[in-house]
Amino acid sequence: MQRTHVVSLAIALSAPLGVAQQLPSTYCTSGTSTDGCAPTIAANVPPNAANTYGCVITTSGMQGNKLGLSFYGVNNLGFTPTPFTPASSSWRCVAVPIQRMGPPANSGGSTGLCDGMLTLSWDAYQNAHPTALGNPWLAGAKVYVQTWGRDPFAPAGANLSNALELTVSNAVVIPCNSSIPGMVLIPPGTFTMGRGNYPPWWYPTGGTEDLPAHDVSLSDCIWMSRYEVTQQEYESLMGVNPSWYVGVDRPVNNITWSEARAYCAALTAQRAASGGVPPGYEYRLPTEAEWERACRAGTTTPFSFGASLDCVDAAVYPCMFPFGTAPVGSYAPNALGLHDMHGNVEEWCLDTYAAYGAAPQTDPFVTGGTNKVRRGGSIFVEFYYCHSARRGSAPQDEATPFRGFRVVLGPVRQP
Repeated sequence: MQRTHVVSLAIALSAPLGVAQQLPSTYCTSGTSTDGCAPTIAANVPPNAANTYGCVITTSGMQGNKLGLSFYGVNNLGFTPTPFTPASSSWRCVAVPIQRMGPPANSGGSTGLCDGMLTLSWDAYQNAHPTALGNPWLAGAKVYVQTWGRDPFAPAGANLSNALELTVSNAVVIPCNSSIPGMVLIPPGTFTMGRGNYPPWWYPTGGTEDLPAHDVSLSDCIWMSRYEVTQQEYESLMGVNPSWYVGVDRPVNNITWSEARAYCAALTAQRAASGGVPPGYEYRLPTEAEWERACRAGTTTPFSFGASLDCVDAAVYPCMFPFGTAPVGSYAPNALGLHDMHGNVEEWCLDTYAAYGAAPQTDPFVTGGTNKVRRGGSIFVEFYYCHSARRGSAPQDEATPFRGFRVVLGPVRQP
């Protein structure tokens, strides 16, 4: 077996990819509803002038099962927040004119609790409404956002969140030749996703979850971690190691999808502090399409190594069992330089699991739902369960000793 040097993802970027940008900031005071709820508004990233950064506005802590909507203005110069109505606990924090972002929507959650939430894609709204207030946007423009929620027993029958100030930035083109230690560049491109014309004897399970094969185009360059996230990397950032088959250079396992996402968020915050995250990008789980394209590495055969797989290629059953997972980098990489895309531990993807269609797709990404995609097979399954197109699903809060993850640096995606 070939053993290669493990490069830690904790290494700082050799050169900052990011540019200075003003992060979203909150201001004003949230009103308290008659149920004692104080809704809070936030955004994951600032918007850009091209509406391509994945800006998502979330208002949490709202009254459950009530209607609400978000609105914004573009000129708070000289404006002083004022009471929403006499005797109201809410403050109007956005100067007129205002733009309502869609009709009222239900906050979800439970009546009488403060578990309601509204989530709105800024980019999707602006792209769908090219004549909305302030659109088309210029870099440097200020946006002031607030959320209204129905509160039947309050003055004026409503309650307001605090407010959010956003500064529009220039759309930055990310160069697709930047080098990041421990990561592999995956350029834009088109490939055939799903199981192809494998011989009928080759795949004994008879499953159809990876059919039909269909063409997929990916528009953005991303960087994918060369190795599965190790236990050392996970513990150094998160402070715990939940793994079975313990070893600092073995892949972290027994990890839920939610825990994997929390790691990605912590890594994004760590790298962003040193300017290592481009505007509109984040460290996250790969989408299912990104994962398969990276696994195939330009091949159309069942495996990136050809028509079959054996014990010199990957940690699959019975090659490693019962000895556990292999240290990352124990086997040769695929043509892109990625290790353990077949076997060792299954890897979480960002998508919700859904059946395939036959039509060509561009940047496919399935959101919503709790069953998430798992890819790549593991030490617990035979080689034919580890082929490039093989897919499965699992509840997002399920953890097993044969499932882990790897990360990508890519455009923001909201699952």
